[in-house]
Amino acid sequence: FYKRVFFITLPILIQNIITNFVSLLDNIMVGTLGTEQMSGVAIVNQLIFVYNICMFGAVSGSGLFTAQYYGKGDNEGIRHTFRFKLLISLFLTVAGLAIFLLFDDQLVGLYLQGDGDAAMAADTLYYGKLYLQIMLIGLVPFTVTNAYAGTLRECGKTLVPMVAGFVATGVNLCFNYVLIFGHFGVPQLGVAGAAIATVIARFTEMFIVVGWAHA
Repeated sequence: FYKRVFFITLPILIQNIITNFVSLLDNIMVGTLGTEQMSGVAIVNQLIFVYNICMFGAVSGSGLFTAQYYGKGDNEGIRHTFRFKLLISLFLTVAGLAIFLLFDDQLVGLYLQGDGDAAMAADTLYYGKLYLQIMLIGLVPFTVTNAYAGTLRECGKTLVPMVAGFVATGVNLCFNYVLIFGHFGVPQLGVAGAAIATVIARFTEMFIVVGWAHA
């Protein structure tokens, strides 16, 4: 029993570490550009982390039933829980997009209160909003991946989501290097490049997980 639990748990643990490591990569690599850029990216990643936690809770709650249906061999029950995950994830994503788009100034500005340099705060707000606007595109593939990967994990298929996470991290690292600093003839995009790289990584992860599941 413990051996089986270990082999199911370990890939899930690794995937969760990888998911957070993608944001950490952006913070580290953008940090070489300047304090304002790093602060803007770090603030937005904290805001998106709240969204990620909400999504994780919604998917995990229904995932308890997925595991029970899988244990019973009830495929129709699994389909019902999967549909619920897609619906609740879609609702949270639409709500998150609306909040981030309508209140981006206020949300980022919450971290810029105090007696600091007004010019630095303005630059941080600018870079944070720029990063956030591009990162919002990545919420869509993240939503789909969460529903699929959660269902696969609850059915004991934990390896594929982990491999997809590894590939996504590699893609993010490579595109960060190219887009942030402007290598191989690509213009230096800075903060925008970090966000684009993360979005590409999210779509890559989604294509791997969804493609394998349907195949």
